[in-house]
Amino acid sequence: MPEPLKQDSKVGLEQELYKKNVELDFANRIFALTRELYAVSLLNSSPGGLAERFTAILCDKLQLEISSIFVFKQKEDVLEPLVFTKSERTISALRKLGFMLRDIKITEASKRATLKDVFDGKSFVTSNLSDIWGGLVSEDDLKVISTSANIKSILLFPLLTEDKFIGVLLFGFHLEYKDLPELEREALHSFSDIVAVALDKAYVYRKLDEVNQGLVSANVELLKANEELKTIDATKSAILSNASHHLQNPLQNIVMGTSMLMDGSYGALTPEAKKTVAQIFESARHLTITFKMWVKALDFENGRVEYKTESFDLGDLVEKTIVDWKVSAKERGLEVSYENDGHTPYTINGDKEWLREVVVNIVDNALNMTEKGFIKIKVEKFGVEKIRLSVTDSGVGITKETMTHLFGKLEKGKEGWKKDINGTGLGLYISKKIIEEGHHGTIWAESKGADRGATFFVEIPVG
Repeated sequence: MPEPLKQDSKVGLEQELYKKNVELDFANRIFALTRELYAVSLLNSSPGGLAERFTAILCDKLQLEISSIFVFKQKEDVLEPLVFTKSERTISALRKLGFMLRDIKITEASKRATLKDVFDGKSFVTSNLSDIWGGLVSEDDLKVISTSANIKSILLFPLLTEDKFIGVLLFGFHLEYKDLPELEREALHSFSDIVAVALDKAYVYRKLDEVNQGLVSANVELLKANEELKTIDATKSAILSNASHHLQNPLQNIVMGTSMLMDGSYGALTPEAKKTVAQIFESARHLTITFKMWVKALDFENGRVEYKTESFDLGDLVEKTIVDWKVSAKERGLEVSYENDGHTPYTINGDKEWLREVVVNIVDNALNMTEKGFIKIKVEKFGVEKIRLSVTDSGVGITKETMTHLFGKLEKGKEGWKKDINGTGLGLYISKKIIEEGHHGTIWAESKGADRGATFFVEIPVG
C-alpha cells in the first residue's frame, strides 16, 4: 500500500489544487467575458453604442476604475474620447474637480513621446496619468484622480484593423500591472482586437447608412422632379396634340391646292411659279408628315396604342410596300432591290398596319440617308422561331457616337444633320416601340462608320 501523505505534503497539495481551481475559475470567467464581447461585436449598432457596451462590460467584469475608447482623427491628429466608463470612485473624484475626462481630447497625439508605442502598434503601460493627459490637465488634478480613484496602472492598446490605426482602448486598474494575472494580461490583447474589428465595421455601416440616407433624400427629390417632368410632359403632349389637330387640315388643304396648281388645274404656270409652288408643296407635305408622326409618338408615350393581331406573310407585305419606292428611287439614280432566302412563306402573327409602318420608316430612312448607290431589302427565316428583315444602304453611315442614341426621339444623327437630310427624327423611335413593345422583337443597326453605309435589322418571333 502507498504510504499516507505527510501533513506538510497534504497541505501543499491542497494549496496547489486550490490555486489551480482559482486559475481555472479565472480562465472560465475570461472565456465567458470574451464570448460576451464577441456577442456584442456582432450587433448592428452605432460606433458609440457599441463602445458604451464594450466599456461597461469591461469595467464591470474586470473591476476597472476607468475604461475608455478613443477614436483617432488623423487630419486633426487628435485622439477623441468616444466613450468613457468610470467606477464610482473615479466619478466622485472628477465631480470634486469639476470636469470630466471624456470631454478632453488628446491633441497632437501622434507627436506625444509617451504614446509612440501605441502609434507603432504596441501596447503601453504606465502608472502616471500625465503620460496621457499631461499638458491638458494639471498635474495636481491628475494626482487627485489617481489617488482618489486608486488607479495604480493604465494600459493602452492600439485598435488596429489590417494595419490601420483607428483608435485606442484604455484600461485603468486598481492593481499594478505586475500584479495582474498573466492570463488577464494576455486576454486584454484579444479584447482590443474584438473591439477594433467591431468598431471598424460599425463605422463602415454608418457610412453606408449615411450614403443610403443621401440616396433616399435624392430619390425623394428625383421622384418629385419626375412628377414635375410628367406634368410638363403632359402639358407639352397636349399642346402638340392640339397643334397637330388644328394644323393638319390647313396643311392638307395647302398640299391639295399646290398639287392642283402643279397639275395645271388652274392654268399653266411659269417655270419660276411652278418651282415656287413645288417648294410650298414639299414643305407642307413634310409638315403634315411630321405632325402625323408626332401624334403617333405621343400615342406611344401615353399608352394609347392598340395592336390587332392577325396572321400574314411579312415578305409579301414588304414586297408590296416598296413598289412605289423602286420607281421614285430610280429617278434619283438609286437602285432599290428586294430578295428573300427562298424559305417562303414568312408567316407571322402581328399587327399588319403597324409593321407596315416599320417597313416604311426603315426604308424611308435609308432613302433619306442615301444620295447614290443602292438599297437592298431582304427577308429571311432566322432559325425556326424568328423572321428577320434587313435594309442595307450605301449612304452616309453611322458613327459609334450616333449609334448609342440612334433610336431616340428626334434623332437623325450628326450624319443626317450635317447633310441637311429631310426627316422627322421620329421614325426609328416609333419603329422601336412597335417592334419591342408591340411584337416582342428586336431592332438594331450596324455600320462600319461615316460614309460606309448601314444595315437596319428587325427580328420578329414567328408565334
